[in-house]
Amino acid sequence: MRISVITFLLFSFFLQLASAQKKTTPLDSAKLADQFHFLITKTESYENYQVIKRSYLQKLKSNTLDTIKNIKAQQHDLINKVKDLKAEVSALEIKLKETQEKLDFATKEKDSLKFLGMLITKSNYYVLMTTIILILIAAFLVVFFMFKRSNAITIKTKETLASTQEEFERHRKWALEKEQKLARELLKEKQKNKGII
Repeated sequence: MRISVITFLLFSFFLQLASAQKKTTPLDSAKLADQFHFLITKTESYENYQVIKRSYLQKLKSNTLDTIKNIKAQQHDLINKVKDLKAEVSALEIKLKETQEKLDFATKEKDSLKFLGMLITKSNYYVLMTTIILILIAAFLVVFFMFKRSNAITIKTKETLASTQEEFERHRKWALEKEQKLARELLKEKQKNKGII
């Protein structure tokens, strides 16, 4: 019976020891603020001083260092993410710039026409075509009036030529008649002179 009591006592001691080890405190799982609060409430006072168990202090130190280490790791991860995002933003800005240039070129090309191998805006093209048409109309009018004037000069010259030819023909006939008349008179005179001599 004595052995049973001793066995029972030993068994209950080990159970308490095991449950004490399993018993968790806020130092094991709570946030740092809760851990500090736990330390402050569970400390003992000694003449105006707070007495903290060394195990609690070491656990708090370990937890604080782990938290700082985790925060630094998170900070490092965030810095890397920021760098990656900056690189991605930079790449996207380059793509956006290229896309904007392509869009500007496409818009310019859409709003332009090719004329003699050059891109000209539609408004400039219409101004150029209007100018060319006006120049061609002006050139046509100048040529038309020059033709009309030269045609009038040609007609007048032909009339003058015809008149001159008519006058020349009259003069030639008159000269021929006069020559024939003089030749006859000469012949008569020669015959007169032959008969006299």
